[in-house]
Amino acid sequence: MKDLAGRLAVVTGGGSGMGRELVRQLVAEGCSVAFCDVSDRGMSETRQLCEQERLPQGLRLTTHLVDVAEEAQVVRFRDEVAKQHDTDRIHLLFNNAGIGGGSSMFANSREEWERTFNICWFGVYYCTRAFLPMLQKADKGHIINTSSVNGFWAQIGVHIPQTAYAAAKFGVIGITKVAALDYAKSSIRINAVCPGITDTPMIARFTGDTPEGRARVIAQEPVGRMGRPEEIAATVLWLCSDAAPFVVGHALVIDGGQTVGF
Repeated sequence: MKDLAGRLAVVTGGGSGMGRELVRQLVAEGCSVAFCDVSDRGMSETRQLCEQERLPQGLRLTTHLVDVAEEAQVVRFRDEVAKQHDTDRIHLLFNNAGIGGGSSMFANSREEWERTFNICWFGVYYCTRAFLPMLQKADKGHIINTSSVNGFWAQIGVHIPQTAYAAAKFGVIGITKVAALDYAKSSIRINAVCPGITDTPMIARFTGDTPEGRARVIAQEPVGRMGRPEEIAATVLWLCSDAAPFVVGHALVIDGGQTVGF
C-alpha cells in the first residue's frame, strides 16, 4: 500500500498485541510513527522489532509513556508528537489502547469497572479530540478506533461477563459513527474495527493462560483458531488505503465467523 508511505501515524497501545503489529506494519509501509503505551518495556520491545527490520531512511519512530484514560497525559502526548516530529499535522490516528475487566457493574468494584471503561472509551474520546486539529491540517486523514465483537455482543469468553469492556466497546462504535457523520464531507475518514477472539496478551484473562483454557476459547471459533494480531493490523491498514475510499462510519467485524452466523 504505497499510498501510506511518508505519512505520520499515531498509535495508542503500541507496546503489545495488535498495537505492536500496527506499528511494525506502518513502519514497513514507510510511515513515521509516534506510539504510546503504559509499559516502557513493551514499547522498547516494539521498537527493537522495528529496528531489526531496518527503518527506512528518514523515517522517525518515537515512544511516549501515556495513560490514555488521563486527558492531561493525552494532551502532553499530542504536544510531544508535534515537537519530536517537528510538524503541526498527522495523517493517521489509531485509537487502539484497551484492557479487559470490569466484570460486573454491581458485584465488582466501581474502581475496576471505571478503570476499564475509561481506558477503552474515554481513551478514544480524548485522543480524537486532542489530535483532530492535526488531522485537519493534513491533505487527508484517517481515524481507526478499535472496538470489538463485544461492541455487539455483551459477553466475552465462556460465562465470563465483562460489562465495562462491552459497554465501552459498544460506545466506541457509537462515537465512531457520530464522528464519521460530523466529518463525512471532509478529508477525514473515520471507521472502527471489531476483532473477534485474537491471540494477544489480553486473551490470557479469559483462558487462564492454560492449554485447556485456550482450547475452550478456540472451540468457539468455527475456523478452529484464534485470529492473529498481524491479520487484524493488515485489515486496519487496508481501511486507511486508497483501496477503501467509500468505507466511512463502519464498524468492521474481523472474526473467524462466530459473530456473523458462519
